[in-house]
Amino acid sequence: MEVVAFTKGKGSISLVYDGYDICHNSEEVIENKSYNKNADIEYSSTSVFCSHGQGYLVPWEEADDAMHCEIRV
Repeated sequence: MEVVAFTKGKGSISLVYDGYDICHNSEEVIENKSYNKNADIEYSSTSVFCSHGQGYLVPWEEADDAMHCEIRV
């Protein structure tokens, strides 16, 4: 509706998801690549949380416990 309003009824938009999906053999792929997520600086698996205006790092396996909100899967 926003696109229609913005374009005065002349516009349209079509979106198609074309990204990553669940890997059916992730353990095998990780083992074959000898991937170490803790050594990957560009794509870190560490989360950044904020407290009292300061950011702090939380390892991925501790992120669920550090959250103050609930995640529904």
